Amino acid sequence: KLTSLITFFKRRDEMSDLAWAVKNGDMEQVKEMVETKGVDVNTAIDGRLPLHYASDYGQLEVIQYLISKGAQLDAADKHGISPLLAAIWEGHTACVKFLVEKGASKAGTAPDGSSYVEAAEKEEIKALLR
Repeated sequence: KLTSLITFFKRRDEMSDLAWAVKNGDMEQVKEMVETKGVDVNTAIDGRLPLHYASDYGQLEVIQYLISKGAQLDAADKHGISPLLAAIWEGHTACVKFLVEKGASKAGTAPDGSSYVEAAEKEEIKALLR
C-alpha cells in the first residue's frame, strides 16, 4: 500500500512539474519529463492535457514538440475545450495556424455552442478557421 501511495504522489508531482514547464515554455524540462522520465503526453493534469496548457499559454514550440510525441490534437478537456479552442480564445494566432495545419478540427464548437469562427476575436484567426 505504501509503495503505491509513494508512486501516486511521485507521479502527481511529475505531472505538476510538467504542467509548470509547459506553461512556461521550458523546453528542456518538457523534453526531460517526456524522454527521460517517460511521462505520457496524453495524460491529463487536473482534467486537461499538456497540449491544452501549451495552447492556453501560447507556447508554440511546446505545442510542436508535444504533437511530434503523439499529443491528441482534438481531445476535449474537463470543460469540453479542445487545444485549438484554447488557442483561439487566448488569441494565439501562430498556435492556431500550426494546430490547423496539423489537422486539428476547425468544425468544433465552444461549450456555449458557438462555432470556432464565432469564438475567435481576431480577424486573422477567423480567416485561418474559414
